[in-house]
Amino acid sequence: MFFDLVFCLVAYLLGSFPSAYLTSRFFSGTDVTLKGSGNLGGMNVIRNVGWVPGLVTVLLDLAKGALAVRLAQAYGSWPSLPLLAAVLVVLGHNYMVFLGLRGGKGFAAVTGALLMLRPEAVLLLLVTMGLAILILRDANLGAGVGTLSLPLIFWWLNGTGTAAAIGLLASVAIMSRHRADFEAYRRGRRQFL
Repeated sequence: MFFDLVFCLVAYLLGSFPSAYLTSRFFSGTDVTLKGSGNLGGMNVIRNVGWVPGLVTVLLDLAKGALAVRLAQAYGSWPSLPLLAAVLVVLGHNYMVFLGLRGGKGFAAVTGALLMLRPEAVLLLLVTMGLAILILRDANLGAGVGTLSLPLIFWWLNGTGTAAAIGLLASVAIMSRHRADFEAYRRGRRQFL
């Protein structure tokens, strides 16, 4: 039980690794929090710093999601700990303790976590996200809305109400970071990429 709590903390801290901030600084000396949306995620880096640093950011965010879940799978004793690690890595990514609780939107981190839990779950997430993007014609908002499928995906992974509740937490954590996207969409401003 003690180690499960330790892995919860480790998952949050892995999520808090500021990959967007560090890659932007490394590649261009730019503080990405002062560019575009100020979001600490791959899309803001791609749009405001460049494709290469943006892709490196996305890969690092995927990796921290995958690593958090893999550690929980390898060393945890509670069966739902890998699912909880997935949520905690997203919370860490969205609210980075190292950068004053600023962060990204959590999509790459949850995708990396799902890759470790069950790779075909990523396909379900991408299909729902893709449909939402096509219907809404807005990439940011579509990604957020697509995460509404997470409770069902987590339930599918584990088959328990606990898993669905953990998926709901992940969905809320990601949706909460898309508030500005909802407001921009409501005002008629859309961003397809």
